Amino acid sequence: MTLHGIKSMSIDGEALRLHERYKRGDVSPVDVVRAQLDAIGRLNPGVNAFVLVDDSVALEMARASEARYRKGEALGPLDGIPITIKDTLNVAGWPTRRGSRTTSNAAAPRDAVAIARLRAGGAVFMGKTTTPEFAWKGLTESPLNGVTLNPLDQTRHAGGSSGGAAAATALGLGVVGIGTDAAGSVRIPAAFCGVVGYKPTFGTIPLDPYPAAFWQLPHIGPITRSVADAALAASVMSGAAGADWTSLTRASLNERLSEQQRPSKIQIGVPAGLAGHLDPVVKTAWEDALSVIAEVSSITTVEVPIEESRDIVGALYRLGCSHAVSQVPAEKRAGLHDALLEFIEPVQGLAAAELLRLQRCREEIASRTAALLTSDIDVLLTPTTPCLPPHTDAPSAAAVDWLEWCPFTPLFNLSHGPAISVPWHGEMGALPIGLQVGAAPGRDGVAIAVATMIETLNDRRHPARSRAFVHAG
Repeated sequence: MTLHGIKSMSIDGEALRLHERYKRGDVSPVDVVRAQLDAIGRLNPGVNAFVLVDDSVALEMARASEARYRKGEALGPLDGIPITIKDTLNVAGWPTRRGSRTTSNAAAPRDAVAIARLRAGGAVFMGKTTTPEFAWKGLTESPLNGVTLNPLDQTRHAGGSSGGAAAATALGLGVVGIGTDAAGSVRIPAAFCGVVGYKPTFGTIPLDPYPAAFWQLPHIGPITRSVADAALAASVMSGAAGADWTSLTRASLNERLSEQQRPSKIQIGVPAGLAGHLDPVVKTAWEDALSVIAEVSSITTVEVPIEESRDIVGALYRLGCSHAVSQVPAEKRAGLHDALLEFIEPVQGLAAAELLRLQRCREEIASRTAALLTSDIDVLLTPTTPCLPPHTDAPSAAAVDWLEWCPFTPLFNLSHGPAISVPWHGEMGALPIGLQVGAAPGRDGVAIAVATMIETLNDRRHPARSRAFVHAG
């Protein structure tokens, strides 16, 4: 797979830097993986990011990578790069428990398509990361695996549903964490944990098995410490596959990333009335970010149906979760989390007329959003979430009502466009917030360009902040 789209951005993430060091022989994939395994043993107990760590598999993959580099036969820029995988995706030889006591501990017989592509690229699989039961909510806690804590403040949640991937990445465990996102599940925990979360255009990364009951809301996406690494990982996983019919008409991600505009020429839209919905700390950081971005790019106010989008996605997503619950054998349903059953209750017995209304409104909003993002503005910018991560001792309603405190991310699951959460550090000592950059379907290159610009602006203001990766040498 060529990387002209990545190279055209003139940026270097950890993966490419480590790849170059491997080629020079400065450091070995085996040494890096051993350091990672040691770090997981030390750091994971404090946050509970992993449900499975397989030392033998990781070291075997690292040794194979080391041998390829010695022969000058590296498989690509992810060869020897440690990654983690959310426990909703199939990895051959490992179980897929999906955070539920009702699932089987039997090993998956084969990789999902996206995971097979990472394996073919030489990536090293460190283990599987936590998710709430059936990935149903914006916080990562489950009957099977417990609560995943935020590495930035262990009194708070890491977010969800890809919370384990985000917590691990924030701790420097893995260069890339692979997550899934049906209403913000890559972007929410990335924002809460101060890392990057990228949901590409729908169909870019094939879904396998295809989630037919989820109304074309789910996506696969990477969580990383840099925009460059997110783009690289997504490009390796992207491309058409028969297992997912929606992927067959998509242009390659590399082609889209090469079609970029200069950020100074990009028109950024901000939803009208946004500030009134933000918690004070988020509002302060948001206004700080806007003042900095406005110095280098044009910002305009636009009307966007944020809350209506959230409500439509919420209903459709509940229907998908309801189907997942219906597939649990009757004798095992007592093992399901009560909060999950409460979450799906509003859509039990949903009338056909209401379902048709939801789908019609979804199509109308998607068309209006696409028109806005192709005619009036290039990207839509919002905070990823309007609040800081909830404390772990918050009332249980914070879990069941997670869509109430997460209004901004669902729009891009509904409309299928790319969306990236980039951390923004405001006042020293305060938790970072996430800035969400969203674009029209297929315009991933524009979204990546703006996200990279924001990342660069923030890094210039805070040069002492580093996205540390735990490795040897």
